[in-house]
Amino acid sequence: MDSYRNTQQFLAPAHHTPGPKGEYEIYPSFPIGTGKIDIGFAALAHKLLGQRRIIIDGYIGVFWDHFRDCLNEALVALDVQATWQSVENAFIPESEIDELIAPFLGGGDPIFGRRFTKSLNDFFDPAKLAALKPDSQSEMSIVYGCGAALVGWDGLLVYVDVPKNEIQFRSRAGSICNLGASTVVPPKLMYKQFYYVDWIALNRHKADILSRIDIIVDEQRPDEPALMRGDDLRATLSEMAHSSFRVRPWFEPGPWGGQWSKEHIPQLAQDVPNYAWSFQAIVPENGLMFESGGNLLEVSFDTLMFQHYKAFRFIPVRNTSEKILGRTSPRTKRITFLTANPVPEYTLAFKKILFLMISAWLWSAAFIR
Repeated sequence: MDSYRNTQQFLAPAHHTPGPKGEYEIYPSFPIGTGKIDIGFAALAHKLLGQRRIIIDGYIGVFWDHFRDCLNEALVALDVQATWQSVENAFIPESEIDELIAPFLGGGDPIFGRRFTKSLNDFFDPAKLAALKPDSQSEMSIVYGCGAALVGWDGLLVYVDVPKNEIQFRSRAGSICNLGASTVVPPKLMYKQFYYVDWIALNRHKADILSRIDIIVDEQRPDEPALMRGDDLRATLSEMAHSSFRVRPWFEPGPWGGQWSKEHIPQLAQDVPNYAWSFQAIVPENGLMFESGGNLLEVSFDTLMFQHYKAFRFIPVRNTSEKILGRTSPRTKRITFLTANPVPEYTLAFKKILFLMISAWLWSAAFIR
């Protein structure tokens, strides 16, 4: 699994001890109690013991072949012989997928497109999906891949997630493809389809099955996945919706500035020209990290929004130097902060400059990725 990501940024650790109080934490985590996060394929294999039918669904960017091989090896070590079927075998032909998504990709425009209005089901041939049946002679039948839950098996549902930043690092390395594709395309084109099509279809699917997930897996470390029970995931999301927390930030070089972050956040990789971009509290981009006994597991920020989107909104706070994303209680009118990082009192002129910088980022994001 060498050279599968193209970035100077460090891979998030499986185990982490927070730094000194007052030091900026690049891996902020939400504590969920001890014994709730396990690490490794052996731990996942133990969770699957005794199950006859297993559905392993997940997000775009997962290294499915590697995941299957490592998990199968762990199952064999437990004397379990599993039969594996890939849901990718039920995709419609790539030429039909190209026709399906073309109206949403904006033609030759390098940035603009349209939000995908169809569903993940449209990527699949219904007859081929129906043909994916559990092997009645096998002690364990496993169907896996993006959209595996669509086969409709009655069994244990595992969901494998990947943070959006890692998806982009893998895309730059040419180690992954778009949904239903077998050919690697340049990162800018790949990201454009992620943004307008793949992420939209897969997010709707994830939201649909979130309440049924039995095990959630964080696959950003391909050889060292983290996992937790689906019930613990949903309970944690409910607690977060009524608590304060930070999302995991991520940083990227850009065409200007960024020296302050590079100089004042020593945990970041230093072999970059700058850290012009700081991604904080962007629902489609950032992640949420959970901590249990020092073990870390990350899910996408939007997972929380799928379950509790009605609880949150942006709230301008009067008489303070903070602007926060928060939640209000209808009875007490108390505000619960998602992020409460103080910012300076900007002058009107500086606010205008900030607005122009944000606008420039929105226009140039496709190019710098």
